[in-house]
Amino acid sequence: MERLLRVKWLRWSLFAIAAILVGTVSFAPVYAATYSGWFTGYAMGNRYGYSGVEMYQGYFANHAPGRCPGDPASYWAWGTRINTPWIGMINGGGQPYARNTFYLYDSGDTSCSQGNYWVDIYFGRWRRSGESCNCPGVPSPGYCYYGNTNSCSQAIDFGRSRKTYSGP
Repeated sequence: MERLLRVKWLRWSLFAIAAILVGTVSFAPVYAATYSGWFTGYAMGNRYGYSGVEMYQGYFANHAPGRCPGDPASYWAWGTRINTPWIGMINGGGQPYARNTFYLYDSGDTSCSQGNYWVDIYFGRWRRSGESCNCPGVPSPGYCYYGNTNSCSQAIDFGRSRKTYSGP
């Protein structure tokens, strides 16, 4: 009987060790690559991005592979996540906040003038009552919602700067 209990205990111990190892490997962090590129901002525009997904703050655009085949980032899949430095935004209610995680659901810069690993941050589609729904550089007329801010102004104020970020 003692031998039987020892064998059972050994089996359970080995099972526990195997479960711990599998859990450790399964939840190990995935290390992302680091990239550097031009960051720009845009707003309003079409309701849906090039991916067919409705655009929201937290999304970004980069080059389309058919247009800029030399940019490795142009081959990233829709929904690809990048982590950027903190970027200040204003929601439709007019409250400022910052985010550093964005998802790929649009494309742009068909002339490839922004260089490899370009990121175009989407600032939303809000405008105040009486303001235009047009924003330079995006299709007119745009698709907008009324809010307590102007997304186009935010995108213009964001400007163009070089940043380093992590991604796939």
